[in-house]
Formats: sequence, structure tokens, C-alpha cells
Amino acid sequence: MSDHLREKDWLMVNDMLLEMYDITDVSAFANQILRVLRMLIPYTKGYFLVFDRNGKIDDEKSAFLEMTIKECEMYIRTFYEKDYIKYTFDLSKHTITYRDTDIMPEEYRKKTEFYQSFLKPNGIPYGAGIVLRRHEKSIGILNLFRDENLGDFHSRDMFILDILKSHVAHMLSRILEQGKSAWSESRMCVRQGVEQFGLSYREGEVLACMDEGLSNAQIADQMGISISTVKKHVYHIFEKASVNSRGQLRKVLEELK
Repeated sequence: MSDHLREKDWLMVNDMLLEMYDITDVSAFANQILRVLRMLIPYTKGYFLVFDRNGKIDDEKSAFLEMTIKECEMYIRTFYEKDYIKYTFDLSKHTITYRDTDIMPEEYRKKTEFYQSFLKPNGIPYGAGIVLRRHEKSIGILNLFRDENLGDFHSRDMFILDILKSHVAHMLSRILEQGKSAWSESRMCVRQGVEQFGLSYREGEVLACMDEGLSNAQIADQMGISISTVKKHVYHIFEKASVNSRGQLRKVLEELK
């Protein structure tokens, strides 16, 4: 199986995992997984659904790539319950990988309502991904789609997903657990930092994003501003807090507890 990946692919997988372990925000993690994974496995569209403690889809924490708002809403509101992978998701006790064409014979799969009303109209007949579970609890689904030009997912693609599945499940679980215990305390430190350093409203927003572990590029995406503007805000925050790095800033915030 290791012959499926070349040395540079292994290095990319390793770099991807190292980068992922540094992310502490669920939404940023989901978005980054989708973006980085695309360099290893070509796909047309994809989503990373994150579930709340009640097993429901958390729209705000979930991520979608190359899917329109209409497609996202249509899937979550209507087709998630009709998606044949949900049966696999509901029956599995552990994190597993799947490929749509392995779930059921093609003659039956193409007759399902999900295929006829969602996959076919959107031009994404092929799917594969990871059902994410931790301690037998549903925490998310990573699903990738391909159009006819890309064709079905190959054994190499499934091998990569199989390598990543346990890491992704562990990282998502860790971030979710950290969020439960640290969110309230972290938000209090940020509010105290805004007051003590005399930050503007916008600088306070950037500080909150930095506290969540987001990079400058991720902050720019989330706030809808340019990276250069983010850098200016970060510079002013550093200047007002009398620090020279994010590490020093975090230390100062922790001292405000």
C-alpha cells in the first residue's frame, strides 16, 4: 500500500498533520483540512460537517468548499437525512473511510433520491470521505465530491484518507474539548486585554481571532479584510500591549486571568 504514495506525498501528509495540530479553532480547522487535502486528493466540491454535543450539525463550525450557499443549505436542510452515507455513519462505532461506489451497487445507488435529486443535478456523482467518531460519539463528516471529468476516487485516494482518519478525528475531538473548557475563560482574557491595552473595536476583533489561533490569512478571510490590514491591526496590538510576538502576547493575556 505504501507504494501508492511517493516520498513528496508522504512529506506533504506529514507537513499537513503538523500544521493541523497547531489550529485551535474548529471552523478554521475544518476549512484548512478541506484546502490542504485538495493538494493531495483532487476533488470538485467538499464539506466538513461538525456536530454539536446533541449530534446535530453545527452550521457555524462546519465548512464547505466550492459549494454555493444554496447547495449547502439544500444539503443540510433536506438531503443530509436522505444521504446514503448517513446509514454508514449511524451504524459505525469507530472512525471509518468510505467511497460512495462501495456502499451499494451502482444500479441501486443511481436510483436513490439523493443521487437523482442532489448529486446528479449538481454534477458531482462520485463521493468519498471520513466518518468521524470519538469514543463512539458522532463528531463530524469529511466528504469530498468529484465530477465526471475527475471520475471516481482511486485506491490511492482512499489510502490517504485512511492514513489521515484517526489524526483528523483526534484533532477535531481535542479542539472541541478545549473549546468547552477554555472558551469562557479565554473570552474574558480578551475582553480584559481590550480594556487594558486600549484597543479599538476592530483591534479587539483581531485579538479575539489571534486568541483562537487563526493565522493572518485566516483572520483576513473571516473578517473580510486584506492581509495587509490585518498586519496593521496586529502591529498596533503588539505596540499597545508592549510585546513583539504572538507568544509574548499570549503570555500577557494569560497573566490577566
